Parts: sequence; C-alpha cells; structure tokens
Amino acid sequence: MLNDEPVDILVVEDNACERASVVESLQGAIHDVQVVAVCDGTEALDFLFARGAWVDRVGADSPRLILLDLALPGADGFSVLAQVRSLGADNALALTLVVIFTDSQATGDITRGYRCGANSYIMKPVSFPDFQAVVRSVGQYWMTHNITS
Repeated sequence: MLNDEPVDILVVEDNACERASVVESLQGAIHDVQVVAVCDGTEALDFLFARGAWVDRVGADSPRLILLDLALPGADGFSVLAQVRSLGADNALALTLVVIFTDSQATGDITRGYRCGANSYIMKPVSFPDFQAVVRSVGQYWMTHNITS
C-alpha cells in the first residue's frame, strides 16, 4: 500500500471531501511530504499499530504528525488518542504529535482532548478557502517550524 518512504502525516477523517482537501492542501503547502489518509478510527489504529491491511508496516517509523477528527466511525478520535498516549515513553509513537482537527466547539471536547494528550485542538473553518488555509498553516507549523528533537 505504501512505498518505502516514511509517512510524515496521518490524516484521520471520515468525510471523503474533507479528507481529500486536507491531503491536497498539505501536499501543496509542504515540500516532499508523505501523507496517508484513513477514513475511520479503526483504520487509524490498524495503520499506527501495523495491523490488518497495514500489517506490512511492521517496523516502519511512526508518522511525525497525526491530524485527527473526533467524530469517527469505529473507534472515535478520543479512543485513537488515548491508545497512542497510553504507550510507554520508550515507544516512538507515544511522542507523535497529535492535532485534533474537528467541527466540535464543545468545551468538554476541548478539555478532554488536551487531557488525553493532544498537542493542539483546532476547529474546522466553515468556508472552503479558510479550511484550506488552516490546513496549510497547521501542516507548515508542525512539520517545518516546530522542533521535536
């Protein structure tokens, strides 16, 4: 399913149009970025833990960034985040940056997201141009300006 290049960003989004727009915006904004997009929380966990259709990822590096929607079929975004953050500090996946990118403006979701270990919580803009601009900005910040090591 993947070539041998490491995955830089995992996009977890159930809306096909938004998922395609996120991938296109990231690839247009960041030079040589490898983006993989999945449509639900279960597939995200399979990708991250090299299970199911993603079993050939065993031994592959973790993505540098996960862009995660909350309202997902299968395992929701909080479940994905909780499993990633429950790993021991010696597991590289535990250090992966996770940005929640969602429609939810609920204070409880925002608080829960940060308590579960999200690095950032961003609400999706309503207008398409603003949506694309925010995705580009988020990708550029976390992939080119943020220092992780």
